[in-house]
Amino acid sequence: MSFLFGNRSSKTFKPKKNIPEGSHQYELLKHAEATLGSGNLRMAVMLPEGEDLNEWVAVNTVDFFNQINMLYGTVTDFCTEESCPVMSAGPKYEYHWADGTNIKKPIKCSAPKYIDYLMTWVQDQLDDETLFPSKIGVPFKQEAHLNTSFKHFIFFVQEFNLIDRKELVPLQELIEKLTTKDR
Repeated sequence: MSFLFGNRSSKTFKPKKNIPEGSHQYELLKHAEATLGSGNLRMAVMLPEGEDLNEWVAVNTVDFFNQINMLYGTVTDFCTEESCPVMSAGPKYEYHWADGTNIKKPIKCSAPKYIDYLMTWVQDQLDDETLFPSKIGVPFKQEAHLNTSFKHFIFFVQEFNLIDRKELVPLQELIEKLTTKDR
């Protein structure tokens, strides 16, 4: 499979994933949206009583993918090969891409190319019916939703221990700033 940023930049972002109305996954998404609307993100990430953990994680994963896609679409004109030649999290952390299949040895690449690799890889996972049988999501379109979306994501991965804390070190200052008042 070829990973070319040019293919992605012409689309701005990948198509959102959808699920049919009336399905159980659709009802889970509606539950998640309703709890998000309550303003309590810690409550919003908790597994609803009687629901399957894997299904809940899948529903939220697809929703995060859609939100990130929309948010990234708003910055593609500002983060170019020239303006963002390295994928980094400040001066101390630089990211190199490897997917373990097509690119086994991590490679240094620009931020847009890294994001293209990442989003293409994630989309391939979401398109794998054995991993994610449902396509869902409601994208956010405004910049103001970025912090809420990120905070929701952090609470979710913390609630279910989905990401090792050491992997979040580059974002620790932001995570603490966004989550301190919700403890």
